[in-house]
Amino acid sequence: MNNQEVAVAEDTKLSSRYSACLLFSANALARAITAIGDDEFGRFGMCYSHAYMLCEVVAQPGITPSELSETLCLTPSTITRLVEKLEQKRFVRRESEGKRTLIYPTAEGEAIQPEISQAWDRVGARYSQIIGETNVCQLTQQIVKATKALGEPI
Repeated sequence: MNNQEVAVAEDTKLSSRYSACLLFSANALARAITAIGDDEFGRFGMCYSHAYMLCEVVAQPGITPSELSETLCLTPSTITRLVEKLEQKRFVRRESEGKRTLIYPTAEGEAIQPEISQAWDRVGARYSQIIGETNVCQLTQQIVKATKALGEPI
């Protein structure tokens, strides 16, 4: 650890000698938040990435995989896997239009959307209750700012 990390660790009485490291702490936070999402979306047999994608497809019927990749900040191969999984669950369908592939929600995908929205609300409520709503807003703003500063799309 460098001097700054040591100072942060001493100031906040962190539980691990690596807790003052942003890489370590950011991943620990991601795991904790993901566990909440997995719990809520697991009820539908999906992960939070499936839920994001389904929301986009319902909101923008006929969206392309490239557009999904850009919107969700995921690689094209990840988009393909997610679409395949949602197709297996009969929540989306693909149509070819020339060389383009378009993704549409099925009736089942549209029907489950209100439940997915409720799950998003529960996810937010759960971590807001633990962290505090004001802290969640501030933390999210800081994460977005840091992500952009590191040159990542968000």
